[in-house]
Amino acid sequence: MKTCSLTQAGRAAAFACALSCLSFAAAPARAALGDTAAVPAGAAQRVVGGGAGRVVSYVDDDGTTINEYVGIATGTVIAYTWQGPAQPNVETLLGRYAVDWRNAAAALHAAGRDGLHAARVEGAQVVVETAGHMRAYMGRAWLPAALPAGVSVGDLQ
Repeated sequence: MKTCSLTQAGRAAAFACALSCLSFAAAPARAALGDTAAVPAGAAQRVVGGGAGRVVSYVDDDGTTINEYVGIATGTVIAYTWQGPAQPNVETLLGRYAVDWRNAAAALHAAGRDGLHAARVEGAQVVVETAGHMRAYMGRAWLPAALPAGVSVGDLQ
């Protein structure tokens, strides 16, 4: 068995960290819930809620289709939906609302009310629904207080 010194192990860890940082830097920036939306080039768009919102659709690197819902009046992201072979990084999509989601999910787990294949987590400011199994994931996350008049939860598909 070959051994390595702590210096060699530290260098290897630093290299792996630098490599992973480069891969994140290469990914296009996306807005999180509540942030000002940035429409990626070539993204498909459609209108919802009688013109109160628009949906920008794109496919991420894992092949998952992500729909970003934007309030027309505010220009901010009010919701996300996703469907595909991999779960997106929900914490990234939630941005500053991730802490609210984690706290509500921990409370559900402590109460024994969390599910294996599907969950609905209602935080103080954000609602997140996830479902699926290997290679078939779907979900949605939204800010109930930010939904403009004319856009309902049913529009978030």
